[in-house]
Amino acid sequence: MRLRQLIENLNRTGQGKAAVVGWGRGMGHKGHMYLASSVITQANELGADPYFVVSRTVGKDDPIKPEEKMQIYKKVFPQHGHIFHTATDEMPDLTRVLAQLDRHGYTDITVVVGADQVKGLSYVKQYNGVPDKAGKIPFSFNSLNVIARQETNDPSREEEGPRATPMRDVLMDPNKSEDEKFAVWRDAMNSELSDDEVLDLMHKAHTRMQDFTKPKVKAKKEKATAEGLASVLAKAIMPAEKTLATKPFANPLKPGEMPPDIKMLINKVQNKVPLRPDEYSKLQAYKAFRDADSMSLKEANMLARALREGSPGKGGTKTIDKEKKAAMRNATTLPDLNMSTGRGGAYMNYRMGIALAGAPDFPAGMAADNWIGGDPLISSYTEEEFEMVKKAALQVGAGKIQNWSGKRSEEVADVNKTSTVAKVKRNKYGI
Repeated sequence: MRLRQLIENLNRTGQGKAAVVGWGRGMGHKGHMYLASSVITQANELGADPYFVVSRTVGKDDPIKPEEKMQIYKKVFPQHGHIFHTATDEMPDLTRVLAQLDRHGYTDITVVVGADQVKGLSYVKQYNGVPDKAGKIPFSFNSLNVIARQETNDPSREEEGPRATPMRDVLMDPNKSEDEKFAVWRDAMNSELSDDEVLDLMHKAHTRMQDFTKPKVKAKKEKATAEGLASVLAKAIMPAEKTLATKPFANPLKPGEMPPDIKMLINKVQNKVPLRPDEYSKLQAYKAFRDADSMSLKEANMLARALREGSPGKGGTKTIDKEKKAAMRNATTLPDLNMSTGRGGAYMNYRMGIALAGAPDFPAGMAADNWIGGDPLISSYTEEEFEMVKKAALQVGAGKIQNWSGKRSEEVADVNKTSTVAKVKRNKYGI
C-alpha cells in the first residue's frame, strides 16, 4: 500500500508536534472510557494532538467487535469522535501506530495505557531511533514515554472502573438470570448508552463467546494428536473450491490461505519483536482451529516456529553468590516470567499463581487439588510485603483477605525441639 493510503488510516487530529496516544483492546466499559478521557486530558495539558487506537482483537475474551467499540467511544465523546481509530492490516500494533505518527511529523509522543499495561508496552521505547533488519528506522522521536492513566490529571484517575472478566463470566453462568446478567452489564457501561444498546451488546457478546468455545470435531483432533500435525497435514487433501469458516479470523478463508493478522504475528516473531500475551494466545487459537482442518506443511512449520519462539526475550536472574544459592532450599527461577525481560509479563505470572494454588496435574500419588481448595496462598515475610499484597488484592478486586497466622510464623506443637546429638562431655578442666 502506498504511503498516501497508509496515512489515510490515521488522519492527523491537529497541527501540533506532540501527540498523546491511547492504545488497547478497550471492551467499551467505563474503565476504558476513563482511559480515553485521560488521553484527551493529557493532550490538552501538553498542547498535544490526541489519538486513541483500538486493537482488532476479537475472541472469547474480547467478544465486542472493533466497529462496535468505535460506536461506543464516539457516543460517549461526541466532540472528539475524530481521535478514535481501529487498528488495520498496515497498522496492527502499537509500533506501527508510532511509525505512522512519525510519518506525520510528530517529534514527541506520550502513550497512555492502563496501569497493568505500562511494563508490557514500554518495549516500544527500545525501538525508538533503532533501525530494523532492513536498516530502516520505523520511528525516531525526541521523547517517547509510556505512562498509566493514573499518572494524568484526569478526574477519573482515582476511579478503579469495572473489569471485563466479570462481564464475560456472568454471561456464561447458567445460574444467572437474564436480569442479573443485564444488571452487571448496565452497571459497567456508560450512561450515554441506552438500556437497549447495552442489552444488544450483551447478547452479541454472549453469542460470540459461545461460538468461540464450541468444541472441535473430536475424531479429527484425536487423529492429529496420534499421528502428529505434520504427518496429518502432509496427507490432507481438500477440494480447491472448499472454504473454511473461521469466525475469529478472516472469513471466508480458502485452503492454504493464512489470515493477514496471523501473518503479521508470525512476521513480528521473525523480526524478534515480543508478542503480547493476547497475540500469543491468538496464534494458539489459530493452530487449535486449523488442527482440525487442512494446512500446508509450509504453513504448519511457520506456525510451529512462531509458537516455539513465541515472544522472544531473554529472562534471567541477577548474579547470586554460590553460598547464598546453597542456603536456599529448592531455589527456583523462571526466566520467561521475568516482568521486564521475559515473554510472560503480568498475565503469565497470574496464570502461574493460579497453577500453584490449585493445579490439576500434580504428580501421581498427590491430591488433585491442594489443601486450601484452590485459594491463592501468599506468605509475606515482612509487613511491607503484606501491604503490597493488600494493595494488589484491592486493585484487582480480589475481595476479602484472610490472615491465618498473623505477623509471625511459629513451629507446630509436634515439632521435635530436642537435639539428637549427645551433649558434649567435659572434664573438670572444661576440656
